[in-house]
Amino acid sequence: MDKKIIRAKIDLMLTNPFWGSLITRLELKDWDGPTFATDGKYLMVPDPKHYSNWSFQEIVGVLAHETSHCALGHLFRVGTKIPMKWNVAADFAGNALLTSNNFKLPKGSLLDPKYNGMTAEKIYNSLPDPIIIEIPMDLLEPNTGGKSDDKKKGKGKGKSKKGSEAEGSAPSMGIDPKELEQEWKEATTAAARLAKGRGNMPAGLEDYIDEILFPKVPWQDVLYRYLQVTKGNSDFTAYPFNRRHIWREIYLPSMQGESIELVCAMDTSGSVSKEDLTRYFSELRGICSIFGSYTIYLMLCDSAIHGEMQIITEDEDLKSVVIGRGGTDFRPVFEKIEEEGLEELPLVYFTDLDGYFPDDHHGDGVFWLVRKNQMRYGRAEVPFGEIIEIDD
Repeated sequence: MDKKIIRAKIDLMLTNPFWGSLITRLELKDWDGPTFATDGKYLMVPDPKHYSNWSFQEIVGVLAHETSHCALGHLFRVGTKIPMKWNVAADFAGNALLTSNNFKLPKGSLLDPKYNGMTAEKIYNSLPDPIIIEIPMDLLEPNTGGKSDDKKKGKGKGKSKKGSEAEGSAPSMGIDPKELEQEWKEATTAAARLAKGRGNMPAGLEDYIDEILFPKVPWQDVLYRYLQVTKGNSDFTAYPFNRRHIWREIYLPSMQGESIELVCAMDTSGSVSKEDLTRYFSELRGICSIFGSYTIYLMLCDSAIHGEMQIITEDEDLKSVVIGRGGTDFRPVFEKIEEEGLEELPLVYFTDLDGYFPDDHHGDGVFWLVRKNQMRYGRAEVPFGEIIEIDD
């Protein structure tokens, strides 16, 4: 093993808590490929002639680059994607993150400011097909997976002389890919926690952790799963069809059993914009579209409940009428729920969380739905229930 590579790995471990802690999971290994590569277990190092003109800091950057493909999960999310195209997208994503954190990469590395802050999936979908990318030979990984157009130039998959597949493909060193993926997820979150504790969290990494390590599940799915588990609505019936989708000539099964019931409240205070309210009503209609039969008890509330509690069923249209625009107090809604004997029903509350909460609520099915742009105004925690972010 080239001592320069060993020194570069040690330098990364000593100077960067995040990437340094993660590269310790990769064992350096010589191979006869023309470029650096990784399979999640090993970091394969080519003959020194392939990087003889690189500076020491560029070598450190490339080691971080290979580590990023493991930490960012690029090895494990190939699926049915075109390997070469995926590897190019993964390079753009990883390199953007590294350069934003002052790593130096060799000349010719895939970099484009327009991809800053984007995941590999988003970049992949924006790339042309076929993709033509000019990459210096020392940065071009051989493509051994599947068929590809000889005219395509881009990053492919490498394979070591002992058969270990390089990045962009499922690992095959005797470890279950899912197990290896989970190990890297756990290691990445631990490294992020360590770096954050020391005050040197890599720029842009928190967004990655939120989007990839903890992907957001559509809130309707969260509600549906809750209803399945707690209310016993686990069966579907093919007939009658879900009437909400028949007009589109889409015949989906409806839920079997009694009508789904839930309480819905909307924050109509002055801190909630007209655009927010429009989105609230759109999301409420989304609730209705899930179930073939439902009863929704709707309340509009700022510092007090305005108007009568509306009862919405599949046979009635939802009216987008807003009353209020004062301060925010969540307590009247919970008082009304107790007054009406609706405590056992799940509650979906659309709000920016900037208001007064009741001391407690004995039910566990409370979901606070907050638009992404509202998260900075309210609070990160609530005394009970679950905060669910609505993607904008």
